[in-house]
Amino acid sequence: MNFIAICLHCLDMRDFHSNLRSTPFLDKLRKKSIFIPMGRGQGHHHGDSLNAELTGIWTTRFVDSTLEKTGYSFSDKACLPKTVIEYLQERGYDIFTCLTADPGRQTGTWAVQGGMQEVWLKNEPERLKQFSLPKKMLLNEWLDEINNSRRFYAHIFLRHTHRPWAQTAKLYSLLGFQSRARAWIRKKRGQPLHWPHDAYVSRRAALEKPDEFAALRRNGLSMADRIIERIFEATSNIKDVTYIVYSNHGEVYDHFRYNQAYKSTIVDGLKMIDGTSHGNFPYEVLYANMQMWMMPDTQATAMNGIGRSVDFAPTVLDLAGIRPGHLDGESMLKHFAGGIFPDRDRYAETPTGGGCLSMVRNDSFKLIATGADNYVFAGHKLAVFDLKSDPYEYVNLVDTQSGQDVLNWAISRHRELSGTLLK
Repeated sequence: MNFIAICLHCLDMRDFHSNLRSTPFLDKLRKKSIFIPMGRGQGHHHGDSLNAELTGIWTTRFVDSTLEKTGYSFSDKACLPKTVIEYLQERGYDIFTCLTADPGRQTGTWAVQGGMQEVWLKNEPERLKQFSLPKKMLLNEWLDEINNSRRFYAHIFLRHTHRPWAQTAKLYSLLGFQSRARAWIRKKRGQPLHWPHDAYVSRRAALEKPDEFAALRRNGLSMADRIIERIFEATSNIKDVTYIVYSNHGEVYDHFRYNQAYKSTIVDGLKMIDGTSHGNFPYEVLYANMQMWMMPDTQATAMNGIGRSVDFAPTVLDLAGIRPGHLDGESMLKHFAGGIFPDRDRYAETPTGGGCLSMVRNDSFKLIATGADNYVFAGHKLAVFDLKSDPYEYVNLVDTQSGQDVLNWAISRHRELSGTLLK
């Protein structure tokens, strides 16, 4: 079995499910795939967004964090378990990974530099090579490598759905920054500047020009749609390929404008609006993602229930006939046959950017905890929500009897998991 995994980086699920979208090829894929419309990631920040699909293990197991009734704290002690890439490489698969951002910033993700290099593999730098094998590549080079291989695992991140990075000048022009946009784009050998300028503009545009900004985001998704079609066409003659098209995490932007007071911070001389864009805010909208699995001789269906990114690696390994050691995720093949996922616990931990934790019990009660230095949502350093009755997470139940029950469960479960792979 060969594998081609395509990630729509940081896709806002409102764009993906919008009736205003223009994604003819993705629409065709929906009808031909095992489609998971309601998925949840394990990370929602560039430093952590690779963990779930690569390891199949809860992040809490490979960080040394604590959760108490006084709150959550994260230690800088961390590691990264064996990845699906390493499992397949050991079995003789050719690995073609466009996971490190290319010079044109159109493919790859900064998660390699911002998470893998700085946190997860800072003590094992030699393992960073797996994210850009056999070298850093542009799209055409990646496709050439695939077509010259007999057995492969190929993984690529498309950045057009993030911020949106592929339309920087148009993004700036929403706020009338045409001249400044051109000046920024001319810098650094003609490459557009991104953080913090693009985040500054996108956060303002989301609040001041919401319709125009949403249209620009959808256009980024349309650009990605055409690239995905090109990938499928270029690999159509290869036999025994499983295609996975998915998003790693969502966005937030203006989701909480009605019930949160936004604050601002000066970053590089810019008045940066906090509480928008993704970051250390453990709300469900940030974990929202989707998956499409296209496997040979498999009937298409739309899955009911919540899919999990932590099940990505176990499913790939199952299809490859590899039996790994203990994984927290599970192969989805048995659930694909039935068309529904059962209710299951979900955990997500983001130790970068101040740190936060999300723990969802299988009855849909959820605990979130943010670190002491996370000032953005100051009222939610510890919070409990009932996702069935309160899916937008407006009503904090932590001071109720049911909320205290969830908090006690979360503390106990976190103690069972925390740092078990560091010991």
